[in-house]
Amino acid sequence: MNSRVSILILFFVLLGEVVHSQYYDKQNGWKTYKHELIGGFGFCNYLGELGGGSGDGRVWLMDLEMSQFKPSFNLGYRYNLSYRTSARLHFLKGKISGSDQLTENETRRYRNLSFQTDIYEFTALFEYWILRSRPGHVYHIKGAKGERGMPFEISAFAGVGAFYFNPKSDGIPLRPLSTEGQGLPGGPPIYSPISVAFPFGMAGNIAITNRFKLGMEASFRYTLTDYLDDASGVYFDNDQIRAAKGEVAAAMADRTDGSNPGWSAVDAPRGNPKQNDFYLSFMINATYNITRLTPKVSRPGGRHSFLKSGRKARF
Repeated sequence: MNSRVSILILFFVLLGEVVHSQYYDKQNGWKTYKHELIGGFGFCNYLGELGGGSGDGRVWLMDLEMSQFKPSFNLGYRYNLSYRTSARLHFLKGKISGSDQLTENETRRYRNLSFQTDIYEFTALFEYWILRSRPGHVYHIKGAKGERGMPFEISAFAGVGAFYFNPKSDGIPLRPLSTEGQGLPGGPPIYSPISVAFPFGMAGNIAITNRFKLGMEASFRYTLTDYLDDASGVYFDNDQIRAAKGEVAAAMADRTDGSNPGWSAVDAPRGNPKQNDFYLSFMINATYNITRLTPKVSRPGGRHSFLKSGRKARF
């Protein structure tokens, strides 16, 4: 079979796929999948100042510390607006962490900071379905002939939401300690534990039955905070932190070991305020269709005229 014949066959296969998708859409078959519940589990990680690669700056995913993926789970509700579009409400409970002891970068290792925090996230997402599953035989009768279904689907999504975080180190909450002088005279303002996230990503599913799907999802979040790891600006006067917040705060603010006597902790970079923090998740999801699959058929006008007189129907 030469290449021209192969291309021609592929063209007609794709054409048939598009035509059938349009037919399914025009027949409003997608409306039997309007309401779906989603639940899943997976892992979260983060991109910020702590840990990461051996370079001096963040180089997107090249700076991701693979050992810091932590368990997470999510719940969601999807409302299908059309055959190609849907809206989703999403909740995620995850955990992220980072440590300078996990990097080969000498400056970061000398800084010696670490953190862990739980993430509680609520987001609203808009999804566009690049490929959408369709049912085949309505009742999936064994041996039945007719149009076969297409079980695979792929979507791209983006949205906006809010999340809560509370960075800790060795179990000690860091935000109240003003580790960069937050809230102290001459220091930056205290950061909020609630921030905004802009999630975006892609997902893929395979339909197991008319009601049940299994799939995978990768989602990245750009945030409006640089304090997921409690590190953003410069070192503050440690004596002032000690006087205002105590010895624990001073110890958490500057965790260098003193092995570099020529280094001064006052106004030295502790983080990078020019780049906000990211976090991301990889999930395995189960989706259950809660829409009534068989539309309710009603006759207009109420009871049929031959039954209004009270006579019984005879067949």
